[in-house]
Amino acid sequence: MTNGIGYHSRMGRYGQVVAGATLAAMSCLVQASTYQPAGIDLGATTFNDAFGSTEPGWTSIQLLQYEHNTNFYTNTGARSPAFKDAQLNALVWMPQIVYTSPIHILGGSLGFTAMLPVAWLNSHSTEFNPYAPTLTSRSGFGDITFGPFLQMAPVISNGRPVFVQRFEFDVIAPTGAYDPNRLVNPGSNFWSLNPYWSVTILPTPKTEVSVRMHYLYNLKNTNPGINNPFEVPDMMNFQAGQAVWANFAAAYKILPNLEVGLNGFWFRQITDDRVNGASQPAARTTNLSLGPGAEWTINRHNFVFANLYFPVVERNTYSGTHVNLRWIHAF
Repeated sequence: MTNGIGYHSRMGRYGQVVAGATLAAMSCLVQASTYQPAGIDLGATTFNDAFGSTEPGWTSIQLLQYEHNTNFYTNTGARSPAFKDAQLNALVWMPQIVYTSPIHILGGSLGFTAMLPVAWLNSHSTEFNPYAPTLTSRSGFGDITFGPFLQMAPVISNGRPVFVQRFEFDVIAPTGAYDPNRLVNPGSNFWSLNPYWSVTILPTPKTEVSVRMHYLYNLKNTNPGINNPFEVPDMMNFQAGQAVWANFAAAYKILPNLEVGLNGFWFRQITDDRVNGASQPAARTTNLSLGPGAEWTINRHNFVFANLYFPVVERNTYSGTHVNLRWIHAF
């Protein structure tokens, strides 16, 4: 997930730092729904997202994320009756390393990124009838995300950048902690493919708009355990539906080293989940969250981002408030 180190002296340090680095599928640990992979980037990348160095070098990205989920929604957007007095809290640390190589293709620089989340999950619910499940979770390492990217150079007009883009193709590998007897896990127990396209537009020297557009294809979980949302007997495998989503943000520079703005993400599942190969209709996830954010440039090698999200529209998912803090350091 290469994400925007900001570009505050937006021309002076071009080519010197990995302004985006690559937060490839940088995880919001708690996934869009119970059945989508845990390692996807919902709102973890925001301002100046598409900027990145085209010069060889290494960058470290550290994400700290906290989510407090208290609401669980059905396909109609109503509160789910499945749990009573339920809470799901997650604290996630996501270290990521990014390498930009000296190889140039189609006018861009080829690079590679990898990241591994560590999650502390805490959940509980009150049992109120013998058919209601208890909300259970476990902590541990999440799934590894890795992949190549192509960082394009900014388009320059009147001596300043006005447009930049990056392409990346990430793979989420099922290496994380997974217990089939828990409803929520740091690991997903299935492979996922997650390409994206990131774009940043700078209409004026003090304003920017960024959008990162993702596509997600999930393979089968061959040991779904108690994660049986459709109560299908003899469930041998489960495949979460394909999805698209976008992280979007707009910022205004109020000080030479400080930008503030609005950030959000929109997630939409576009195909049905499948159980034993059979489609399961009327259970697609939708998730829209919005909130304020800021980007602080400490110096040309260090950048800090803070983002706050509140749920707006939720379908077939759990939701609540979540906070991201991210530090990008270019070596």
